[in-house]
Amino acid sequence: MSGAPSRRLRIAAVTGARPEQPAAPPLRLVSALSAAGRVARVEGLAADAALVHDLRLPGIGGRYLAGVAAHAHGRGWEPAEVAALIDAVELRSAMWIVAPSAGPLRRAGLIESGRGPRRSCARWCGERWAAVRLDERSLAAVARSGGGRAMCASAVSGVGAPQGVVEAVRGAGVRSGTFATGLAGALAVRWTVELLVAPALPGGSMMALRERIAAASRCGWCGVPMLGTTCRRCDAAARR
Repeated sequence: MSGAPSRRLRIAAVTGARPEQPAAPPLRLVSALSAAGRVARVEGLAADAALVHDLRLPGIGGRYLAGVAAHAHGRGWEPAEVAALIDAVELRSAMWIVAPSAGPLRRAGLIESGRGPRRSCARWCGERWAAVRLDERSLAAVARSGGGRAMCASAVSGVGAPQGVVEAVRGAGVRSGTFATGLAGALAVRWTVELLVAPALPGGSMMALRERIAAASRCGWCGVPMLGTTCRRCDAAARR
């Protein structure tokens, strides 16, 4: 290729320093409610796992995971390392979504059945979504458990959410947000109430986490570091 070398390369040649390498592209996050992502999960079709992560948590859960990913990428983590971190956080998180009825939760793939007009609750726990009985006292107890190694956050979207449910997910130590549309708009319902309990990631822990992830063996199929004996991503896809 003809032409003068770039200024960066000329400086490197004079000083003997290595040219700066371009930053790796950030991990691309696919919304949990994305039609393409849902089809891929159901059919067991894996995207380029080293560059793409299909979120399993919508709403406030997806917002938190996106923040974790941005924080790690801003500190130089490789996309595959960020994917392993997000996998680990998702696995150790719990989330509840309350909606006016079960139908929208079923259509979104968050529960397997349900049609009635009564309030319904979906819970993420143990790598899967499932329908659970709505219990405001239990939600309030979970919300009070935040602090220390856990981060609690809640969100109310839309209009008309029952005051009892809203109060149950708010309290001391809970990061609360209110959205005009938010998850309610994504599910096409009048309102939703969400509660997330996720691992807290203080700044001092990120270096130790990266060292552990960097030292982990990588999956021979998708290339993402494995924090266990098997690749959770590929194993989950094979079971679908």
